[in-house]
Amino acid sequence: MGAPKPIENEKPPNQEESTSSLGDDEAFNADIILEHLGKFGWFQLKYLLCIGYGLLFPTSCILIYVFVGATPYHRCFVDGCDDPVDPVYKADWLNESNALSSLLSSPRNKGWQCNFTDFGNIPNASKPECAYSNYTANVKCHQWVFDKSVFTSTIVTDYLLVCDESWKVTFGSFITMLGVLLGAFFLGPLPDLIGRRTSVVVLGTWIASFGIGSCFAPNFDAFAAIRFLTGMGGVSVMQALIIWGLEAQRPAMRIKFICLIYCFQSVGNLISGCLAYLIRDWVTLQLCIFVPMGTMVVTYFILPESTRWLTVKKRYPEAKVIYENAAKLNKKEIPPHLLVIPSEIPEKSVEAGEAEGAPAAAASHDSNPIGSALKVLKTRCLLVRLLILCGTWLAQFLCYYGLSYAASNLSADVHFNYILVILVEIPAYVTGMFAMDYFGRRPILNFTLIVGGSFCLVAGLISKEFNTVIIVFSLMGKFCTSMLTVANNAFTFELFPTVSRGITIALCSTSGKVGAIIAPYIAAMGIVNRSLPYVIFGAISLAIGVLTLWLPESKGRGTPATVQEAIDLEKY
Repeated sequence: MGAPKPIENEKPPNQEESTSSLGDDEAFNADIILEHLGKFGWFQLKYLLCIGYGLLFPTSCILIYVFVGATPYHRCFVDGCDDPVDPVYKADWLNESNALSSLLSSPRNKGWQCNFTDFGNIPNASKPECAYSNYTANVKCHQWVFDKSVFTSTIVTDYLLVCDESWKVTFGSFITMLGVLLGAFFLGPLPDLIGRRTSVVVLGTWIASFGIGSCFAPNFDAFAAIRFLTGMGGVSVMQALIIWGLEAQRPAMRIKFICLIYCFQSVGNLISGCLAYLIRDWVTLQLCIFVPMGTMVVTYFILPESTRWLTVKKRYPEAKVIYENAAKLNKKEIPPHLLVIPSEIPEKSVEAGEAEGAPAAAASHDSNPIGSALKVLKTRCLLVRLLILCGTWLAQFLCYYGLSYAASNLSADVHFNYILVILVEIPAYVTGMFAMDYFGRRPILNFTLIVGGSFCLVAGLISKEFNTVIIVFSLMGKFCTSMLTVANNAFTFELFPTVSRGITIALCSTSGKVGAIIAPYIAAMGIVNRSLPYVIFGAISLAIGVLTLWLPESKGRGTPATVQEAIDLEKY
């Protein structure tokens, strides 16, 4: 592959057969060496637990905005009636009239939220005595009383994001997703530039620091700015962790590994939902999520650097030590000829990755992330492959967020809605794991896009009277979208060369984040026509699903280390 071939006279003759059965005997061929380390041992278990732990909360850091930015019931503060120190939403003075109490209980009621309601316009209601001298109907209010039965505090209650300031709640969500978008593009290549291990430490510290900092933001503008930076780090650390973990797995275990680490992510989302149910204060909730993110730095001392990355950087001695330690940990043996360091590369300069005697097998662009990425863009088959996968990521996020709008109405309990939608993910990941191992990567990618798109269309075309049916199709669509998430990550990982893998995944992920940003605006078309957003989501998924037929199959193939090996996948 991209690594140099061993010197023939150093290759032990008695090990010719052991490696020939694997189809390749190049030195530092990661796929071959990982086969010798066994299916699953302590080395792989370390990666699973550490990467899984790291993936518990990055997504939760973004999703908890559902609770952090929730808008509780609220009404104007009535001077002379409400307690100035500890006002109560349904205060005793309101009990004088049942009509007033029922008015406040209606989620569709806008009276008393921004203006003092004229009591004469409320059937069977009379003005309380305490309000006679301190109440002017139809005048804007500047103090509010919030219902604390569901949330004791959110950014809405602390920063008073109601009435004329209510648009800032949606903007907070938008600015977070914009950070996710730009983070995938600008921070996504970091693992290729400084290494997988170092990038996880940097990005883990990034998201923990800014996340904790957002808890103490003095105003909404500061909160939004820090939230933007948090979004940038959240998606980037996920990408770095996934790449780092996958590169330590043999090809046959790759899909299972993706499934398991995404199950960790879903467990983290469930934990965040349960924490949100138990902790109704947004500052405490965020601290419970972001503080554990800071402990991600310990992975630097537990897991070694990616040997694939070290190999393409020509840092062979470091990669050799890691492989030897892994073999001891798993109680396996690696044939010595697979760990032969090319004699023409001086060991002192190997670590710098700039040895003059670099093997001819590796072209210059195969050791440089930017050069490799540019070569991918200049190669027609790889460019088409990249564009189609950008489309699959776009469709994935469009479907996910599009179906979430219907799923959000499953019940009146926001915590139950959140947990129910997350629970669908774990069985979807497990199903995707077995399906891709049995049917292959491309058929599952094609199936989930077309079927998921069909569910979108059905959810949009069914009459709104059949709300239960819409909910069922929404959850089935979420099931397909979760399967698509596993397929997208595995397929994108296996179709591009090692040195530019972080950049190509970052480009695809960026495309997906564009989908996440535009999905709410497409959904807003539902004000004119309820079916239109679902038809758009479904049509895009179906179209991209057809295009995936032009992708090569990667099941059972070695992970490409060089651009040429990625091109050679077109044969399958």
